[in-house]
Amino acid sequence: MKFTYFEFNNFKGITNQRIDLSKNPNTNIYTLVGLNESGKTTILEAINFFSHKPESLDVLKLDSYKIEDIHNLIPINKRDNFNDSIVIEAGLELSDNDIKQIKEIYKKNGLLVNECSNTVSYTQKYYFKNSIHQKNEDKSTWEFWAKGKKNNETVERNLTNDENLVVNREFIKPNIPSILYFPNFLFEFPEKIYLDKDIDDDKHLFYQKIIQDVLDSLNNDTNIKEHLIDRINSDDKNEKRNLNSLLGKMNSQLTKIIFSFWNDIFQKKINDKEIVINADTDEKGTFIEFNIKDNVDTYSIHERSLGFRWFFVYILFTQFRSYRKLNNNAFFLFDEPASNLHPSAQQELLKSFKNLHSVMYTTHSHYLINPMWLESTYVVKNKGVDYENEIDSLAKNTDISIMKYREFANKNPSQTSYFQPILEILEYRPANLELVPKVVLTEGKNDFYTLNYYQKTIKEYKKQIKSVPGISSSNLTNLISLYIGWGANFVVLLDSDKAGIKEQKRYIDIFGDSIKDVIITYADIDPNWINFETENLFDMSDRINIQSLDYSDKTVYEKKHFNKCILEQYLANKKISLSKETHKNFKKVLDFLKEKLK
Repeated sequence: MKFTYFEFNNFKGITNQRIDLSKNPNTNIYTLVGLNESGKTTILEAINFFSHKPESLDVLKLDSYKIEDIHNLIPINKRDNFNDSIVIEAGLELSDNDIKQIKEIYKKNGLLVNECSNTVSYTQKYYFKNSIHQKNEDKSTWEFWAKGKKNNETVERNLTNDENLVVNREFIKPNIPSILYFPNFLFEFPEKIYLDKDIDDDKHLFYQKIIQDVLDSLNNDTNIKEHLIDRINSDDKNEKRNLNSLLGKMNSQLTKIIFSFWNDIFQKKINDKEIVINADTDEKGTFIEFNIKDNVDTYSIHERSLGFRWFFVYILFTQFRSYRKLNNNAFFLFDEPASNLHPSAQQELLKSFKNLHSVMYTTHSHYLINPMWLESTYVVKNKGVDYENEIDSLAKNTDISIMKYREFANKNPSQTSYFQPILEILEYRPANLELVPKVVLTEGKNDFYTLNYYQKTIKEYKKQIKSVPGISSSNLTNLISLYIGWGANFVVLLDSDKAGIKEQKRYIDIFGDSIKDVIITYADIDPNWINFETENLFDMSDRINIQSLDYSDKTVYEKKHFNKCILEQYLANKKISLSKETHKNFKKVLDFLKEKLK
């Protein structure tokens, strides 16, 4: 089960907006970009206000996590006399396995379902009169239907019927993805985590699930009760030996995962530190402690630096969550993650998002933008803020809008590349000491994704040719001007169709013979490649096979469907088997480009 959309009405500065997650490529990472005060955080708060969550982070007492007073959600310009409702609606998509389990529940209640909805929607409304919350009038509505036979009669059920209420209670609600909103990771990590189920402290019950995640990561069917608590309390020497063995494996797993991420993100090799767990009992019950052993000295986690505690908690709460065997489905919300880290660390942090079930994060840092995820990126704007004159804009009504990046980019006619609009949104300006890499300028984003997919995923090259996508073959003039001005090496790669050959001649006429050797078409790489496009690097059988991954009913090659499938495989980091001819074509192109860039 996964979220497909959220829709908000009258939530703070959001008048009426919908963020659609279903029309994106097959990705689990969603980015919200915009300047400060644009409304990115408000969107995360609205999603977090979704009332049916299998888990809550209330016990962590995170700053800015919880909205204590619902009256604070009333739009500022309506606070004087708000007589309307605040509405949050969410849509969910059911998997085939979800539907199978739902049918089993119906069957136990005497209804043999032969057809049912593969989507569920939930709407929660909060009513106000004279700006006062009318709690007794609040409504929650579920939408889901099923058809089948009961006592040989054909019947249709919706969520107002008893059988559907059972389905809702026993399956839908418990399996909704957990919304885990982290406005930050700066909170007090407990010195001791108590493991007993009857501990009268919700914080320790919460952390027990995290401990079980670590156990699940060992893949040895261990649990807290039998393999930790019972052994800690046992006087049997064999059980003590077994306990030490398990703690040793937990130490090793924690050390390996946490410090491997540390080494990758901070580019610092740490070999002399390890995570050490101590287990014991006191008057409150059975507990464990997390410590860091540094050569000969041992420190408690809460004694380490603020930066390390942030990092430790982030890895513990996110990366180990993927091992959870029950209710693993989580939708993480991160507000400006790692904005305090240096640029290379921010870029490395992005890689850890791929291990999570679903992530939505906000940023105004260009270092936290991955080109692979632009198709699932949203531009957030506050029309009530005049960034040229912020003092005058304070009198305007807050009006937050959400737009798909692709749509936003298409509405920017002055753009020089597919990436330029996002750099403008983030107010990016190259630093004086910033080195400009050698690049291949491609006609469009499909060429960009294809070349990157082959290099990064298919062949896993360590050294890859960098590329920048234009908008079309006729819109590369400004990009070429920039790279000439920077004195950076570049190659323009064009299709060898009529349009490509025409633009090749035009660019040489504009910029002169000095660049004629770097404005190339596929026919310059191989004279037999006349009317050749990037898609033609794949032989026809490969193109059909790739297209069938998402369009199994299509037996005839269609360029649009093929390029969408390439993007899907790239985002999912999935390797595919290719023919010798296709590999030969790509090698010829990449070798040629490398030589040109020298």
